[in-house]
Amino acid sequence: MDKSKQPQAEAAGHTHDKSNPGEMGAFLLALVLVAALAGGFVLGGVAGMTMVMVALVPVLYIVLITISVGR
Repeated sequence: MDKSKQPQAEAAGHTHDKSNPGEMGAFLLALVLVAALAGGFVLGGVAGMTMVMVALVPVLYIVLITISVGR
């Protein structure tokens, strides 16, 4: 990205691209999923991590269907 084209945005500290508003939500969802897996592993070992994976299957199906629909 050429910073000379957006001097006001750079001066104000707003340098991220707003063309994809769901990007931050996707990164937040990924962070939550990884944190849940790590927490499951710490609290219950491999069995705890497996239970987290089983619980997240419907969530991931909904995410994939939402992406395929285009929302």
